[in-house]
Amino acid sequence: MNIKKVLALLLALTFVIFTFAACGSKEGGEATTQVQNAETEPSGEAVTDSSEPVTGDENTEPSTDENGETVTAEDVTAETKLPETKEEILALYTEVMNQAKKDAPAFNKVLYQELPSDSKSRVVSEGGGLVNAALNLAGNFMTSEKDAYKEPEVYEKGGDMHAFPVVDNKAGCLLTDTSAIKSATCEKLPNGNVRITIVLNSEANPEPTKSAAKPVSNHGAIFNPLSKKVIDENLSGGLVSAVFKDITYSLTYHDCSTQLVFNPENNHVVSLDQVCNVTIKGSGKAGFVTIAVDKQELVNYVKVYNIKY
Repeated sequence: MNIKKVLALLLALTFVIFTFAACGSKEGGEATTQVQNAETEPSGEAVTDSSEPVTGDENTEPSTDENGETVTAEDVTAETKLPETKEEILALYTEVMNQAKKDAPAFNKVLYQELPSDSKSRVVSEGGGLVNAALNLAGNFMTSEKDAYKEPEVYEKGGDMHAFPVVDNKAGCLLTDTSAIKSATCEKLPNGNVRITIVLNSEANPEPTKSAAKPVSNHGAIFNPLSKKVIDENLSGGLVSAVFKDITYSLTYHDCSTQLVFNPENNHVVSLDQVCNVTIKGSGKAGFVTIAVDKQELVNYVKVYNIKY
């Protein structure tokens, strides 16, 4: 078999992962809000540094009352009853996230990915060494956590909030169907802040919800999944369609979590961490060569921090 066709097939099958790395590191390439390198000092209240975030259960913004006095976790417990059901927790999450979109605080944001190669995360039934080499190459194109924090995206106060989840949407959360939720917890932290964690059930090929008032998928209502339609468009022409036959692939989002920490006195967001686990499957043929990736896990991280109201 012509080695060029073999390599081309590998490229097609790993194109999904390459695309995830390229699009995932930008998240909203059509957005127009000015983004500055953290090493360049932005003006006004949006001045932030490039250091890694402090988690919401450490020395972040404490809860205060109307007189400016610190409110302890015990005080808040006595005054406020935390939501317990999925419906109640989702409602509070939506309220806080939607308010953040309207308040438009300054914030830093990083995105990075992992492409694990262990036997539980990668299963290749046909193609063997060449597929592994191509997948490892794809992993090299992804942004590491270390590199992400070296150059975080920095957004000024009063911006259009396009980069704040839900990306490219006016809403901070569009999910209303609680059957999509695998688990939901709400807890008070020692400093008085509240932490909400929501994990969704698995969903195949979810589409992002951009500019729409209603979600087109469950994951698109909270996260920013990579659009399969966009990948299909890139796979449908040129070398790919000329050389390859029977190309199939799927993206299954599973155990994706969003963790929101906020001040319950004013609903100001302290931090937002989102993790999307994606199972990628793909196969195709070029002549007599068949390549099949039964499973490749990919993990995409989004962290919003240094939030200044």
